[in-house]
Amino acid sequence: MAQVSINSDLGEWGLSTDSGERARLLQSPSVDIAPKSEGEAPPGGLGRGTTSTLGAIFIVVNACLGAGLLNFPAAFSTAGGVAAGITLQMAMLVFIISGLVILAYCSQASNERTYQEVVWAVCGKLTGVLCEVAIATYTFGTCIAFLIIIGDQQDKSEVPPQCLPHPPPLSPGGHAVGGKEHGTPAQGLAWARHSSGNPPSWLLGPLDRWRSQQRWRTTPCSSLASRSVLPPCAVIAVMAKEPEGAGGSPWYTDRKFTISLTAFLFILPLSIPREIGFQKYASFLSVVGTWYVTAIIIIKYIWPDKEMTPADILNRPASWIAVFNAMPTICFGFQCHVSSVPVFNSMWRPEVKTWGGVVTAAMVIALAVYMGTGICGFLTFGAAVDPDVLLSYPSEDMAVAVARAFIILSVLTSYPILHFCGRAVVEGLWLRYQGMPVEEDVGRERRRRVLQTLVWFLLTLLLALFIPDIGKVISVIGGLAACFIFVFPGLCLIQAKLSEMEEVKPASWWAMVSYGVLLVTLGAFIFGQTTANAIFVDLLA
Repeated sequence: MAQVSINSDLGEWGLSTDSGERARLLQSPSVDIAPKSEGEAPPGGLGRGTTSTLGAIFIVVNACLGAGLLNFPAAFSTAGGVAAGITLQMAMLVFIISGLVILAYCSQASNERTYQEVVWAVCGKLTGVLCEVAIATYTFGTCIAFLIIIGDQQDKSEVPPQCLPHPPPLSPGGHAVGGKEHGTPAQGLAWARHSSGNPPSWLLGPLDRWRSQQRWRTTPCSSLASRSVLPPCAVIAVMAKEPEGAGGSPWYTDRKFTISLTAFLFILPLSIPREIGFQKYASFLSVVGTWYVTAIIIIKYIWPDKEMTPADILNRPASWIAVFNAMPTICFGFQCHVSSVPVFNSMWRPEVKTWGGVVTAAMVIALAVYMGTGICGFLTFGAAVDPDVLLSYPSEDMAVAVARAFIILSVLTSYPILHFCGRAVVEGLWLRYQGMPVEEDVGRERRRRVLQTLVWFLLTLLLALFIPDIGKVISVIGGLAACFIFVFPGLCLIQAKLSEMEEVKPASWWAMVSYGVLLVTLGAFIFGQTTANAIFVDLLA
């Protein structure tokens, strides 16, 4: 097989000779789509792609699994425990699979090959525009979440918890802080190394505060903190921390700097080109990383660290609202509907019945991964689990450190793909607003692409720097994911059945229309409830 060089041609960075990035380009670059124009039949025959059934399953699983995996243990905690989390996922899986089948049915009926084109053709102009705006907003929010994940993993890798667990502010020179005199770090270090008795009085207050701020007793430092003797690193951490406003960690370890540096060095160069053929490599990396993270979380639950004990394990939801608050994470995790239409049309035999088997198998695989991560992560840490479960593990754990590296690499390659999809939709909306066919505006494509990329990149970076909690972002974009899973497929089903020319409507027709109404109603409720909760509880808190 010939070696393929990615973005090695200077033309890939310059003027696009093809119409390139219009709205219909919102599809998986790893999928070979058969041409739609007349007289351009693919090798396998008219309307046929080249993807096998097994290949389609892999692509759908890859589209489904991602960074949302890290939030599932917290979703189980929000839902009220293992039983509630499993019940919620199983119930939603029925609607998720049915939505994928409905989209394939409508794609076949309308002869359209991307999600937004199907909605546009079946439901009309207004709904199509709303769908495109929703896709652009969703991909924008997902890019923010990716940058937050990068910062989370880098923070956990840079600062060992046994040496810097948010110690209380004390002067490194032993000067007065808050009106009290303290010893120097050298004095505290000498006591920690040579004394087996109680610490001196000037060290009791700082050590008490240090101990109270330890979240888990999983490291040698924190285990020793329960006795009278503390290790040297604990004393240094307690005493060497400068007071607030007097400076802290080196500037190059600051979260905002590391996120910005990583984004400018890696993400921005990968986002500017008009082609993203490297997804074929990123897909494999993403799948391997996701499975590795799941395996580590399960193994850490079966063989936990000696002194790691979970917080309270919830057995029932606090309220029915709490159950609905867990839905954004599940919707965000299982949302592969936007890329499912191109995958369906790429199949060698794009038949709705075959597609039903493909998405069922893919969703069962994804369910096993998400459920294993959610259950084991929640039972390991209980109600105190972080929104990003990897943050709950100690920094010095090498297996978890490898998992963090996998997540960072996966996010670095996933951001350009999501940005490409969002940029394509924005491009289509802009050209449609101008009333200008894409082919007539090729001369300014490069300038628009670079400008759109820079604006998108800078806005997502700024928001990621000031929204450090990934759970808050997922709570917002998870509501939009519910629209792609419930609302738009439901509207397509209703419109497709209403367009059928039948004088006498059979019972199956009424059943399909009723199911479409149910999907729209349920999706609208989830979107409204989760979005309102995200705005008034998470973002404004």
